[in-house]
Amino acid sequence: MTHGMLQTIMPTNKPGTEIVVYDMDGTLFRGDCGGAFIKQRIKASIGRLVLSLLVAPFAYPMLHIPSLRRLGVSIYLWIASVGMTESGYSEVLEAFIAQYRINPIEPVLSECRKDIAEGKTVVVATGAGHEMASAFIRQLGMENQVGLVTSQSTRFFGGVISAVQCNGEVKLSELIRNGYLPPYQKAYSDTASDLPILRSAETAFLVNYREKDLHFLKMKLGKKLQAIRQVSPGVQ
Repeated sequence: MTHGMLQTIMPTNKPGTEIVVYDMDGTLFRGDCGGAFIKQRIKASIGRLVLSLLVAPFAYPMLHIPSLRRLGVSIYLWIASVGMTESGYSEVLEAFIAQYRINPIEPVLSECRKDIAEGKTVVVATGAGHEMASAFIRQLGMENQVGLVTSQSTRFFGGVISAVQCNGEVKLSELIRNGYLPPYQKAYSDTASDLPILRSAETAFLVNYREKDLHFLKMKLGKKLQAIRQVSPGVQ
């Protein structure tokens, strides 16, 4: 069974309107909710922790190689979930969502709400799973106001793995598959891995960036790249 098959929350693309794409983790709010969930699950069990340390020499580098990222995420997600029933996994995921507190990046969130108010087609495209993403979009008060394109997971040998990892080129492909066709008026992200989407926008915004990402994207995107940085205490 595949989880998160319903990838798009209404509204979808409005004919004749400008499309604005927002990443979620690190862009609309600080942190990485999917990564935090996996870490919490692994740290809760000595067996899972030991297994994660054993695979780290080859699995961790995969997370930073676009072509191998889905495999790397799958390895850690499987370790975090193996041995759990589908209902049991859903329960721990729901419990995590209930206790996770998002820390909004207000300048970006304000722009997102402004775009919604102006009648633009706003879509959040994220590497997080559908259940997490929809819950946190609801917390931000934007349910039924933005489209949502997410990663998908599936059951595999007693655990859960990534079926579609919505990052990099895949994120752009998933946007197109869901009817959000480039060029986009604007695109917001916190990472250079979203270059395919940023390159497909008239104006690209890099949020709370790492200097190496800023340097790389300046070379690739030139003057259409704008940087937004907001430092705040209490980063999750």
